Amino acid sequence: MRRIGPHSSAVALAKLDGRTRQGRLLRDIRADLVKHVGGSPSATERILIDQAAQLRLRLALMDAEDAGVLSERNAREYLSWSSALGRMLRQLGLKAAAKPAPSLDDLMTRLTPSRGIAA
Repeated sequence: MRRIGPHSSAVALAKLDGRTRQGRLLRDIRADLVKHVGGSPSATERILIDQAAQLRLRLALMDAEDAGVLSERNAREYLSWSSALGRMLRQLGLKAAAKPAPSLDDLMTRLTPSRGIAA
């Protein structure tokens, strides 16, 4: 398998095996973002999540590859990708999706046994 780096194609990143370090990172980022938007993202949220996950992986690969010393070109790309990632994350929302409020039945079920109230 070819080595994956920050400049690998989107197709190569999409084919990452979940057993590799990069594949696990990509899967974990996606899972975290899906959880962040409430567990069932819309089509547009899914696209943003995939793009954000790929950008985050590219940034992580660049961090590991360059070890803090970036060429001028790589520094510009890094800043550009970081800015793009920030914009995507803002579009997904800075705060996690609110958990659904409990139903009246759930509330009554919780109250009934603990307070000895008959339904």
